[in-house]
Amino acid sequence: MPYTADPKFADFIQRLPKTETHLHIEGACPFSLLQKLDPVKYASPPPFWADDFRYESFNQFMDMYVEYCAEFYNSAKRYQEAAEIVLKKCVDQGCRYVETSFHLPALLYMEDKGPDVIEAIRSAAPESLELRIFAGMCHNDYVDAGKELIEDSLTWEGLDGIDLHGWEDIPVEPWTADVWERARKAGKFAKAHAGEFMGSDFVELILDQLKVTRIQHGVRSTENQATVQRLIDDNIALDVCPISNVKLAVNGIPSMDKHPIRQLFDQGVTVTINSDDPFFFGNSLSEEYYALNQDLNFTQAELVQIAMNGFKVALISEDQRAAYLKEVSGYSEAEGVPR
Repeated sequence: MPYTADPKFADFIQRLPKTETHLHIEGACPFSLLQKLDPVKYASPPPFWADDFRYESFNQFMDMYVEYCAEFYNSAKRYQEAAEIVLKKCVDQGCRYVETSFHLPALLYMEDKGPDVIEAIRSAAPESLELRIFAGMCHNDYVDAGKELIEDSLTWEGLDGIDLHGWEDIPVEPWTADVWERARKAGKFAKAHAGEFMGSDFVELILDQLKVTRIQHGVRSTENQATVQRLIDDNIALDVCPISNVKLAVNGIPSMDKHPIRQLFDQGVTVTINSDDPFFFGNSLSEEYYALNQDLNFTQAELVQIAMNGFKVALISEDQRAAYLKEVSGYSEAEGVPR
């Protein structure tokens, strides 16, 4: 990290139709906008872009977020400015479909309302991009004004789904399952982070209580073969972020060549690859593909399969899905990638 590739392979990955199904808009904050905000404070590249940087804990990661980005995201206009750059970068890397989330409680500290932020992000999407917008919340956000905000969010027509994120070691409170069920009834897709800083038992708990079909990360499922088998049997997809997992020093992942995505893929778990918080990891979606090829020996055909997985789990019509899968298949055939 950062990963590079020879021109031929880089071109193959760039033109491969892809998805990004695990992208935090705050964690993707464009550095150019921070430098414009405060040229002195942000004169030098952040330390976490260094190749050998590893976060000591999730707390340190969140401290970095407060130091670098919390001040920036204070209005719908700022979200729009960031999204214009972030989503264009996705398209430039060959993305056809993106799911991005914003941190719901951030609205408690700004004048703009949720629908304003959603419209701001949506208006920034390039015409060629299918965009789905999620509201993310932490395990203990359902209190006081946060409770009202969560309840209100279930009525926002422009919101595509909700996501549980933040500190995994905070107990999952009883409100969560109820909100997740009502979100689904309101036509919103519900997913959750699990299996990053807590083990396979936490993945099982999230599956049992929240009834999700998509897990963000989920890489520690490999700590229990029964959990892996459940993912396969129940067709649960994992939106994996390999470089993020390495830089956050997730338990059992000291380096990319030890990343469990290889095991998960080989056993038949549906996995996608994503960039998570690219500002805080100094990564790009293309580099995620390079990393799997270089350190985990994923072939071009296997990377094509992962790209297809993204479209298989995408929140699109079946006609759109068929069209995207045909595009990926046609591209791989044109490139002579073995089926």
